[in-house]
Amino acid sequence: MRKIWKTKYPTWELSDKFSISQFPEADNLVKNVAAYAILSHTWLRSNPGEITYSDWINQRFNFNDSGYQKLTKFCQTAFADHDISLGWMDTICINKDSSSELDESIRSMYKWYQSSKICVVYLAEALKIPEIHQDPWFIRGWTLQELLAPKVAKFYNRNWVKFEADSRNDKPYWSRNSLKKFTKVDSPTIMDQIQHATTISKNELLDISYMPFSRRMELAAKRKVTREEDMAYSLMGIFNVSIAIAYGEGSVRAFLRLLEAVLNSRQD
Repeated sequence: MRKIWKTKYPTWELSDKFSISQFPEADNLVKNVAAYAILSHTWLRSNPGEITYSDWINQRFNFNDSGYQKLTKFCQTAFADHDISLGWMDTICINKDSSSELDESIRSMYKWYQSSKICVVYLAEALKIPEIHQDPWFIRGWTLQELLAPKVAKFYNRNWVKFEADSRNDKPYWSRNSLKKFTKVDSPTIMDQIQHATTISKNELLDISYMPFSRRMELAAKRKVTREEDMAYSLMGIFNVSIAIAYGEGSVRAFLRLLEAVLNSRQD
């Protein structure tokens, strides 16, 4: 993870060695604390769209742009709601002009979500709990690992409002011991909606080891990606394997390499 934001004032980034010339204290901050929020979201489809790393470095954005507003809201949410001063967002924290950084980032993504203090899940098209299952977030390829990997997740609606304050249905509160305490309620809970949207059970959400490899493939097959190779690349963390990133190789070759890595890992 090469770049990260200070969530109270989203104006800095970490270098390759987790340090910044303007903020030398960042090196010790990350090493000693290393608590960060991470955003899970779907990319904006409107122009000018998301702010990329290149946009930020070259100041090619306006403060009124939707991409800047999303960045600001994420930072404010992480700091105000969760008291976390560092945040990571894929759109702006990955330098896609660097093939080596892009390769490292894609292969490390699952681990980064898993290691986060909290994952802020932003559902851009849902306002109320009964609408959650209709949000495009539940059909995108990359968001499958973003649902399964984090230890702690909090869901926010399109206005950046928590769906349920102190909800016992968000991922921080899921545990095997508490599952038997859940009862059917009149209004659909977040957990109910997640299961409705994904068919993933509470046990599977709690611990991916409950999920057979065939089941993981089944879930992935229902997802959509922008770049065809991402159908394979987005599954590396879910299968706990790593393959080189080679955009342009096509989905078939990428998937065959993924399967080869999975089979080799099961034989070890």
